[in-house]
Amino acid sequence: MNKILIMCLLAFGSSQINTAQSKEDLEKIKTLKVAYFTEHLALSPEEAEKFWPIYNQHETVQIEMYSYMRKNMNHRILKAGELNESEAGDKLSEYLSKKSSEEASLQKMFQALKGVLPAKKALALVHVEEGFRRHLMSLYRKNRNEQRQKKEEEMPKL
Repeated sequence: MNKILIMCLLAFGSSQINTAQSKEDLEKIKTLKVAYFTEHLALSPEEAEKFWPIYNQHETVQIEMYSYMRKNMNHRILKAGELNESEAGDKLSEYLSKKSSEEASLQKMFQALKGVLPAKKALALVHVEEGFRRHLMSLYRKNRNEQRQKKEEEMPKL
């Protein structure tokens, strides 16, 4: 009984640590994103003040849609062979509806940005978003390689 209790506490504690770490990581990413976007879009303080609420709202919608698709659609799409034609049609309609909503959110954001940023900066946002993803992945790879090297250095030589 005590072993089970200890295992449950350890599992719960480690999940809490992972959640806290995840929140810290998300905050770090958000900070990097703000700096990267501000620098690469050359946002003035006034532009940044108006830009970020619009962008954050769009990003929230994107995250919600990604979470929904991940939880509700991806495994269903993979198991499409197990669905009958009617169920598959329903899932396809649901998928297309969500993709339409995602596109509408993007259009809404760019419409709102028209009044806030010059067209060149609004258009550059597409490139800057992709550049940030690449930058983030390179930071991830660099960190992962450093962790591997550290582990290799700590391992005893045979």
